[in-house]
Amino acid sequence: MTEVRVCGLMSFSVGELVRLRRDMAAIHGYVPGLQPGDASWIKLNTNESPEASPAAVAALRDAAAASIRLYPDPISHELRDVAARRHGVQPEQVVFGNGSDDLLNLLIRVACDPGDRVVAATPSYSLYPVLAAIGGCDIREVPLGDDFALPVRQLAAARGKITFVASPNNPAGTHYGADDLRWLASRVNLLVIDEAYVEFADRDNVDLLRECDNVCVTRSFSKSFGLAGLRLGYALASPELADALLRVKDSYNVSRLAQSAGLAALGDLDWAERHWAAIRRRRDALGATLREQFGLKVHPSEANFVFVELDGYDAADVQRQLEDRRIVVRRFAGDPRIANALRISIGSAEDMQSFMAAFGDVLGHEAGAAQSCDTDPG
Repeated sequence: MTEVRVCGLMSFSVGELVRLRRDMAAIHGYVPGLQPGDASWIKLNTNESPEASPAAVAALRDAAAASIRLYPDPISHELRDVAARRHGVQPEQVVFGNGSDDLLNLLIRVACDPGDRVVAATPSYSLYPVLAAIGGCDIREVPLGDDFALPVRQLAAARGKITFVASPNNPAGTHYGADDLRWLASRVNLLVIDEAYVEFADRDNVDLLRECDNVCVTRSFSKSFGLAGLRLGYALASPELADALLRVKDSYNVSRLAQSAGLAALGDLDWAERHWAAIRRRRDALGATLREQFGLKVHPSEANFVFVELDGYDAADVQRQLEDRRIVVRRFAGDPRIANALRISIGSAEDMQSFMAAFGDVLGHEAGAAQSCDTDPG
């Protein structure tokens, strides 16, 4: 082993000096989607926006170089005020973070002691169990019902210190009703509604904040405003919970550039509304084509992606053949319930045309191969 000297007094082996948590070996990190380094790929696997807010891009270009040497506003006051007005809440109920993932992590930090239970539906956002494990918590994953229905009674019965519900959910884009979420909120300690995709849905659940002090809503700028590379998100919560989040967050968790871009994006909601409407139209058109032209089951989605089951085909082979054509989509190989399905992000109109041409070609090859194998040579 490598020998190191501490304060020049005595030497230790690294193996003896560094003591890791006993449960570290059992923690499996979040596995993000493939990130091709070549811009020639059509990337439909991580639900990124095909465009960024033009106002945000302009704000980044105009950012004063001299200000970069200064720390950012630790509370993101201007952003907080604008977001509060947008949602009709008090500024003291808004906390900004380094992406909504930052807020999810902070929520576990303020609400859970080591050994407490975190509850989430499955399949859903696979970061929830990772964050629970990092916090030393017990994770209880409750299977979704048929067609990704939310099992509210089972979620309540699991008795978590935090219960996470993504709505719209990932991977199918299922949006859950306010009555179900209200019923669940009345029976759990803290309900966190992850609304990373809600701008592509027909409604949100911010009104539940006014009814239930134990409801927290998280939002992201990654999908809705095309700012995934800047990492910006926020939480809407009761003043007491928001204050707790502020007390445990990193000192300067939102950069100056992210704050400038976020302000500009929220100042140009006309562009954003048109952008979200265009994504919804392309999403619905893609789903209809996959159903009508190929006879595939496409789950109803209120997010910026569709989830399609490939009965009669091999999803792994379809994914591989699409990658041969420099198109990436997402498959959840580790979950046997959904392993033979693909999640397809909604890209630009040109991206979707290219995808459909390639997809039709791939499924034609797959169908031809199956026919060849099934044909009686005699």
